[in-house]
Amino acid sequence: MKITRLETIRLGRHPHSLWLRIHTNDGLTGLGETSYAPRAVSALIHDQLAPLLLEQDPLDIERHWHTMFAAVNAYGFGGAETRAISAVDIALWDIAGQHTGQPIYNLLGGRSRDRIPIYNTCLSHGPNQDARTWMEGRAGQLAADLLRQGINAMKIWPFDLPPGPARAETGAPGPGHHYRDKDTLKRGVACVEEIRAAVGDKMQIAIEGNARWNLPAAIAIA
Repeated sequence: MKITRLETIRLGRHPHSLWLRIHTNDGLTGLGETSYAPRAVSALIHDQLAPLLLEQDPLDIERHWHTMFAAVNAYGFGGAETRAISAVDIALWDIAGQHTGQPIYNLLGGRSRDRIPIYNTCLSHGPNQDARTWMEGRAGQLAADLLRQGINAMKIWPFDLPPGPARAETGAPGPGHHYRDKDTLKRGVACVEEIRAAVGDKMQIAIEGNARWNLPAAIAIA
């Protein structure tokens, strides 16, 4: 079996997402996906990664990962290059699952539980405006809406700075986030309090830190 084509797809409803189809000469098509800066990631897939993958065996997943990483790692570990590799990796595992007739969790070592809990990442995409809802002071309303849908866990990032002008270090991982002013802390706590006031302990709340807090910031938030 050989890889014959890589196809990237963007959907207007989810403008930040990128879908990848990897086609093979056996008729199997693997589906992968990634998010953020889809034009840049698509260009990397077609210009840098596709030449390394075409006419290769899609089942050599580990070898392909090392080849792709070695080709692009000098330009960044956590940017568009990594997201492009991730989309390819997901699609290759999809092909492996179809080829073997096995769920991918079996190929990765087998399942460790029969059921898993779900949570809602409260982003805004297309008609779904969850992030706007809680950022605009309606976190309790969003929590109640999610509970009605059978979702009892939600992830928000109320201690991040709001969109708008900011210095570069305020959005950077690590030391740039060692300081949280009182207004930022109050805004974040108020968001959590609003959820608790609306639905009590029925909703589990996950706080996304985006790898931006060092120890002093984490202690201040806790």
